[in-house]
Amino acid sequence: MLNKFKLSKYFQIGIFSLIFVILLVLQKKAYAQQDVQFSQYVFTGMALNPAYAGYKEETNLHILYRDQWTGLTGAPKTITASMDGVSEDGKIGLGGEITQDALGAQSSLAALGVFAYRLTLNEHAKLSFGLAAGVDQYLIDGSKLFTTDQGDAIGSLQKNLIQPDLQFGAFLATQKYFLAFSACDLFATFRQGDPAYLVIYRNRHYYLQGGGLFNLGSDLKLKPSVIFKEDFLGPTNIDLNVFLLISNKLWLGTSYRTGVTIFNKAYLQKNLISNDAYSILAEFFVTDRFRIGYSFDYTTNRLRDVNNGTHEISIGYTLRNNRPPMLSPRYF
Repeated sequence: MLNKFKLSKYFQIGIFSLIFVILLVLQKKAYAQQDVQFSQYVFTGMALNPAYAGYKEETNLHILYRDQWTGLTGAPKTITASMDGVSEDGKIGLGGEITQDALGAQSSLAALGVFAYRLTLNEHAKLSFGLAAGVDQYLIDGSKLFTTDQGDAIGSLQKNLIQPDLQFGAFLATQKYFLAFSACDLFATFRQGDPAYLVIYRNRHYYLQGGGLFNLGSDLKLKPSVIFKEDFLGPTNIDLNVFLLISNKLWLGTSYRTGVTIFNKAYLQKNLISNDAYSILAEFFVTDRFRIGYSFDYTTNRLRDVNNGTHEISIGYTLRNNRPPMLSPRYF
């Protein structure tokens, strides 16, 4: 039984690689927004759903950097590093993730360990359930805040708070379709009663994803997908995505992000602009194991006049595994 759970030496190498990246990230402070926004989540599923850990049945390392609303002072900047792999019997997925997020004077640094249990439904379908647990560090630097009343003492405020974090996810994948649900920031709170109320804690966020894969020819595949994002406080958001895989080497795609009305939220302003951004995305396999991704977001809301768009760059590397994966690691 223990032998089945034994992790490959490549997974162990991946652990040490991720620790190295974490140590680099920890050298800097981070400043955070309400929840991390990625455009390339289609290439790094574990960023939104812990059940994705081990899906590719190989050891994977992934780093992504997002520079949001470039040219706007204090705009969000995010870096995330993750690693995941699978046990030798294919039933257990394990991983780790660290995310540093920046927004003005606020800060957030999150570190998570990820566990997924994987069920084989048939030779073409797998269902996995995942949990991610860790800690979030929140910081606010009052010296970066400006007040209208010069008598306010916010400039002297330095707050550093730590709280636990928990995420849950489910992921169903076949050769042609996938469906996923996840709930993040399950321990999220918003505290008032002392100056720490200036630190914005993340609210609970829920994600529902689905998509398919269709052959258009021997060297061309089409992958449409959709994701709903909900926190029950702001507008419901939806991303519509479509990708082409060319010669198993190059992903090209576009995405449209907008708000939709699903739940009655009487507290929201009536004149909110629903459309948010268009994105173009690409991921290129330099080799069978090494890939590079890039995306550009063009803002379509009122921020479009004060920023120069959003850039994301990602790199990924897959370590070799002695046994072949049961599902293609490139598709979902």
